[in-house]
Amino acid sequence: MRHQAACLATLAIVSTAFVSRPAVPQETFRMLGEKDIRATVVSKDITDGAHWSIYLRPDGALVGAESGSRWTGTWNIQKNKLCMSTPGSKALDCYDVWMSGQNISLRLRKDDDSFGGIIEKHKAN
Repeated sequence: MRHQAACLATLAIVSTAFVSRPAVPQETFRMLGEKDIRATVVSKDITDGAHWSIYLRPDGALVGAESGSRWTGTWNIQKNKLCMSTPGSKALDCYDVWMSGQNISLRLRKDDDSFGGIIEKHKAN
């Protein structure tokens, strides 16, 4: 459990350093509502493209992977925010979801860019 918590904390730090984003002049992110969040991220991978991924299953289960380690949790949508559990905890962290093309930014506050990645078709792991 302690290793899993460290993996999620590492994801937040590593994601901003290693996000594989195509060069887009002046990216324009827009905040998504519940319907768009569901259509955009459910059954897809949120990933940096190489080091980590989070898969949001339609049944509310979350499957994370980083550097060969896997962990599970839960997710749901509350008040237009994507809420996900962290490894070893049942508490949910809720994020505003911002998108620009396939680039995603999960923000605890609107002016925060705390967790970035890309959306990809789910790869069975």
